[in-house]
Amino acid sequence: MKLNHIDLPVKDVPGVRTFFERHFGFRCIFEREDGLTVLLDEDGLALTLSTIPANETLHYPTGFHVGFNLDNQDELFETHGRLIAAGAPIARPLGDLGGALTFQCLAPDNLLIEVAFRARG
Repeated sequence: MKLNHIDLPVKDVPGVRTFFERHFGFRCIFEREDGLTVLLDEDGLALTLSTIPANETLHYPTGFHVGFNLDNQDELFETHGRLIAAGAPIARPLGDLGGALTFQCLAPDNLLIEVAFRARG
């Protein structure tokens, strides 16, 4: 069984959409008038961005994050440099964590993003 769909509630659908398109290669395949947006990555994972009503507070639990495991260290360094150049706030600097080289940054809506490379061996 393969995980193939995640619905992520956000306040800033356009900002989060642009972040995932620009930095992680997602492409929009569906957009509704109420803001619901479906993004697709190169492996077929559908990331749905659904709008939080204006009267609700958006709060992700401590530690909640979206993670990307990259295939090689060079890709990790390139992604890190690109996100810093784009002004993405770094929440945890690049370093070793449990045997993986990783860092965390913030997407719009303070959505925590983790990017990692773990050598196989």
